[in-house]
Amino acid sequence: MSQRRSGLLSGLIVGFVAMIIGAAGYAAMATFYYRLPYEVRWFAGDPTFAFPVACCLLAGLILGLAMWTVRPRSLLLPLLLVLYAFGVRAIGGVAGSMGFVVERGFPLSSLDEQLVFGAQGVWLAIRSSWHFWAAVAAAAVPAFLLSLVRVVRVRRRWRAEDGAASHRRRGGGEPVADATEPEPEYRAPFEPLQPPKPAPTATTANLFTPRDPAQD
Repeated sequence: MSQRRSGLLSGLIVGFVAMIIGAAGYAAMATFYYRLPYEVRWFAGDPTFAFPVACCLLAGLILGLAMWTVRPRSLLLPLLLVLYAFGVRAIGGVAGSMGFVVERGFPLSSLDEQLVFGAQGVWLAIRSSWHFWAAVAAAAVPAFLLSLVRVVRVRRRWRAEDGAASHRRRGGGEPVADATEPEPEYRAPFEPLQPPKPAPTATTANLFTPRDPAQD
């Protein structure tokens, strides 16, 4: 049986792609939020809390469901997906601030300044805003739980398959011979079959009777 991989590397690659998709979606939300109809913005609620949390929740679902496309068995992967959930909010926030500047018609030459400004804004939110961490939690919880369920199911199925294979190797898939049956007598090739020797009977030994060579 070939050695099974943990799926950690493939899970990290797929999770990274899902993180970029989620961050792009968050940045698009931050860029074009005020272009949405008023009814949509009213239903979404506070643009600094409700809408970002909803976008991060969707990104977390994408992260978690992306793990179902691979077969990971490493319990380290769900913990690393929490970092990806953080990346969705942080990268999406910086990209969203830059996209908002471009959408408002500012010159592209100011993008480097806006990049620094956006990074400083995200750092300030990390240190002081619970809205930021609420959005991170909204992405981290579904990503962690969905990936953990996937890993546990894969580990349980592979453990059952390994146990069944080990049982087949031990039993050989053949019925066990009856312990009461005598083992066949070994004969060399072309050796004639010898009749079984009669069991010795208890007789009174006579010192004056010549010994029969056939009894040896």
